[in-house]
Amino acid sequence: MVSEGKTFTAINLASIFALYGKKTLLMGYDLRKPKIYQDFGLSNTEGISSFLIHRSDLQGIIQKSPLDNLDIVMAGPVPPNPAELIASDRNDELIDGLKEIYDFIIIDTPPVGLVTDAFLLMKYADVKVFVVRQNYTNKKVFGSIIADIESRNIPNMTILVNDVKMDKNSYGYGYGYGYGYGYGYGYGSGYGYGYYTDDQEPDEEGLVDKMFRKS
Repeated sequence: MVSEGKTFTAINLASIFALYGKKTLLMGYDLRKPKIYQDFGLSNTEGISSFLIHRSDLQGIIQKSPLDNLDIVMAGPVPPNPAELIASDRNDELIDGLKEIYDFIIIDTPPVGLVTDAFLLMKYADVKVFVVRQNYTNKKVFGSIIADIESRNIPNMTILVNDVKMDKNSYGYGYGYGYGYGYGYGYGSGYGYGYYTDDQEPDEEGLVDKMFRKS
């Protein structure tokens, strides 16, 4: 089932920076349900989780994507204690080390509101992008999460409205615009309210191959 599309948004944003010649890293930080490795057709045997438990070094978890200037760090094998690992000093070391290498780091987190992981990761992001989907996201739950974010005084939070549909009477000549789209130089992240099925199940052709294949 299709959800808000935070992973799709994170992949697109990272790809745009890479296409502009910026050294970019996409991090799949959903340690509970890794997915990005399937979209890129890469291995998930090493990644963030294996680094955080000292089984991998920094260079060992960085993988090349099919796009120039875009590297990927996968979530790695599912650990029994994701939140504890994300809150560890070792995670600080990971982010600090990667900041020395890349112009942009895009963090794809688990959905906000289901687990604490996304909130733990917000401190690393210069800009936080909260992804919602038109005619899909539950308004009451969305309002509750926004209230929670405001109560935490989290800075630089933006909202991206995904899958906006414009009818013929709407402004924009068929183009859809999402309110609150934002990104900034540095280390961004993608968050999405929703169920734990963020995007469609992957098929034989990865999402990235579909996005950039030649017609």
